[in-house]
Amino acid sequence: MPVVKTRSRQRNVIAGGSMEAAADLGVLFGCHNGVCGKCATRILSGLNNLSPPTAEETAMGLEPGCRLMCQCRITKGNVKLDLD
Repeated sequence: MPVVKTRSRQRNVIAGGSMEAAADLGVLFGCHNGVCGKCATRILSGLNNLSPPTAEETAMGLEPGCRLMCQCRITKGNVKLDLD
């Protein structure tokens, strides 16, 4: 089962499931549509375990290594977020 982690916490998630489960770890969400950018989060490791960036993420012009948690899905393995 895939795991989403921060430096001090972790949560099991369903493969192919939304990264909105990261809200339990402290990610703030706004519009849930990839427009506001509130859930932009730096990925410390496991970036390749996430779905490809959506058109909304690409249009936002995020820094390398950042993703919108409302837009990506964890496909496998572990993902570590820069939250704490």
